[in-house]
Amino acid sequence: MTTEKADEVSAVGDMTSQEMAKIIKTVKKESESQGKDTVSICDVMKNNTTEIIEKIETKFPIYAQLYTDLYTKYLHTISDLYSTCYLSEKEFFDKLGMNKPAIQAFDAYWKSVTNIVLSQIDMGTNFAKMYVQFRLGIIDSYDKVAHMMMDNCARAWSQFNSYNKK
Repeated sequence: MTTEKADEVSAVGDMTSQEMAKIIKTVKKESESQGKDTVSICDVMKNNTTEIIEKIETKFPIYAQLYTDLYTKYLHTISDLYSTCYLSEKEFFDKLGMNKPAIQAFDAYWKSVTNIVLSQIDMGTNFAKMYVQFRLGIIDSYDKVAHMMMDNCARAWSQFNSYNKK
């Protein structure tokens, strides 16, 4: 940019719209004369954003598999713990010779505890579903607002460009 162009740019606040349009036309002609191989800032942002999104997409299955493996190992460890305890406890309690009504009462108690735990698992699952649906709804709302803003921006640029051609 030449020195006189820099002086013109520094005085933007004092310019009329016609003077601003003249400068924009001049800069546009200069950039066109430099060739078509220049990349716009929008291209730079789009290309880099696309690269990031594609990288995240390629890593998602890995994360899903890692958490699945972790969860499977967690459940396996708990199952082993209870299986080991079961064998030891069975031998111990079989030697005690507990009566049938006591065992039935104990069974009823553990069935109620099991029902509570199963209910909590269902509630946790339903909460997770609602949470994800809520987040998806927020993303949809954001997407709609973003598209409305992009449409308004496109209309504004269109008006600006039509004014710029005059």
